[in-house]
Amino acid sequence: MKQEPFEDDKLRRMMEQSKVEMPFSDFESRLMSRIASESSWKKSVGKNMRLSWLFFTIGSLFGILATILLPLIKRNFFGLDIQLIQIPILLVITFVFIWQLDAMIKQSAQSRTKRVK
Repeated sequence: MKQEPFEDDKLRRMMEQSKVEMPFSDFESRLMSRIASESSWKKSVGKNMRLSWLFFTIGSLFGILATILLPLIKRNFFGLDIQLIQIPILLVITFVFIWQLDAMIKQSAQSRTKRVK
């Protein structure tokens, strides 16, 4: 089935009107370099998140170890019995742990959605 010349001319005119002029001469190279930098940024975010989780885990294990070993210390700390400051220290460690865990989960979710897009 062959199209009529009138329709071909009409289509050709519509196509000529749809041509887009580049805003500046190096538009394509700038766009491609931006895409490449975004790609490398996404890879570095993933690497940094893994490192963040690693150091969070190490810090958490250190906090748990300190919590276990704190009652075993039988010394005075700045003139105070260690048993008196054990509860405040445990509260601070617990608060920091929960605060950082919340921040890490939010950051991981945010970076995961950015990597998917």
